[in-house]
Amino acid sequence: MSEFKLNPAAFDVSDFVRNDWQKRPRVIRQAFLNFADPISADELAGVALEPGVDSRVISSKDGQWDLQHGPVEDYSYLPDQGWSLLVQAVNEHFPPAQALIEPFRFLPDWRIDDLMVSYSTPGGGVGAHLDQYDVFIIQGQGRRRWQIGSPGDYTTITPHPDLKQIEGFTAELDEVLEPGDMIYIPAGFPHAGESLSECINYSVGFRAPSQAELLSALADYALDNDALERRFKDSVGDDNSNAKPAGWHLDENALQGFRQLMRDALNDNKVLDEVICQLLSQNPRPPLLVWPETAVTESGVKRYLQRYPSLQRAVGLRMLTTDVAGQRYGLVQGQRFELTDASSQQLFTLLLNTHLQIATASLLELNLSSAALQLLTQFINEGFWFVETEEQA
Repeated sequence: MSEFKLNPAAFDVSDFVRNDWQKRPRVIRQAFLNFADPISADELAGVALEPGVDSRVISSKDGQWDLQHGPVEDYSYLPDQGWSLLVQAVNEHFPPAQALIEPFRFLPDWRIDDLMVSYSTPGGGVGAHLDQYDVFIIQGQGRRRWQIGSPGDYTTITPHPDLKQIEGFTAELDEVLEPGDMIYIPAGFPHAGESLSECINYSVGFRAPSQAELLSALADYALDNDALERRFKDSVGDDNSNAKPAGWHLDENALQGFRQLMRDALNDNKVLDEVICQLLSQNPRPPLLVWPETAVTESGVKRYLQRYPSLQRAVGLRMLTTDVAGQRYGLVQGQRFELTDASSQQLFTLLLNTHLQIATASLLELNLSSAALQLLTQFINEGFWFVETEEQA
C-alpha cells in the first residue's frame, strides 16, 4: 500500500491549526510530493457498484443539470465532458485509499468522516454550493479550477430535486490545482470547482454535528433507554392567585414550566455525555460486520488467533475512548465497554489505532488479562474484528 505524507516544506501543521483551521480557505501547493493516485477511474467505477456504496453521477449541459444515483453500470449515455462520478467513503471499500486519511490524523479521529473520491470529465462539477463540514481536497490526475467566496446569506436553488446549489457569490480565491496540490475549505464558505481536464479529486471530510442532529440523537437515546421521562406538571394556584386562565390559553406559567422541563433535560450531563459518545462512535453508514462461523470462547480465543495471520477491522467500524468519573471506557459503534484494567486498555488502544488489519502475532505477544481476553472475544463474536477465510478472500 502506498504511503502518503504531507510535505512539511509546504504545510506546517501547527501554523495551519493556529491560523487557518475553521477560519479561512487555503491553497497548499505540492502538499504531496510526487503524488500518485491510489485509485483509477475504472477502479472507482467498480467501487461504486459494490453493495452499500453511496455514489452519484452529476452532469450539466447547456445549463441543465441532472443527477443519477448509483449504482451506475453504463456510462455510454453520457457525453465526453460536463459530468462527474462522486463516490462516498471510498476509504471504507478500497483499502489502498485508506492511506490518504492517515496524513490528517493531526486532527481528532472522531472528527474524520470519510474520503469522497470524484472522477470528472472536462467541465465536470456540481455547481456553486455550501458544505456544512470542513474539507481538504487533494488534486490527483488532471487540473481543476476552484473559486471560493466569503460566508454570507445566499439563496439556495435546486436545479435538480437532489442537487442543492447557491446563486452567485463573488470569488475571492480563484486557483487552478495541479497533481499533489491541496485546498482547504472551511464549513460555510461558498465554492465551486470545475475540471479543466479529465481529473480525480480526493475529499477528506470532517464531521461537525449540528444542534439539530445532537438534539435528535438525544431524543432517540431517551426513547430507547426510557430516559428523561419527567413530565410537565401544572403550576396553577402556586402563586395563590384566584385567577383562572382561559381554557385554551397557554399562559406564561405554562410556557415557563415547559421551558424549564426542557432546560432540565439539557442539564443532565450524564445523559448528554452518553449521547455524544454514542453519536460520534457510530458510523452513519452501517459497518460491514463479519461474524465467525462458530462463536469463539474466551478460553479458546488464543488458539483461534494462532490459526490465522491477521485480524481485519470491519469496514466502516468506528471506535473511540472516553473517561467517566476516572474510569476509561471504549466505544465501538455506539456500544460502551468498560476497560477495567491496564491490559484491556492496552488492547483497545492497539485496536483503535489499527485502521485496516493487525497481525495476530502482535496480539498473542501481549500478556492479556482475563478482562482483555473477554473483550477481544466479544469483539470477534460481534463481527467488529474478523479473520479472513478463503471464502471471504
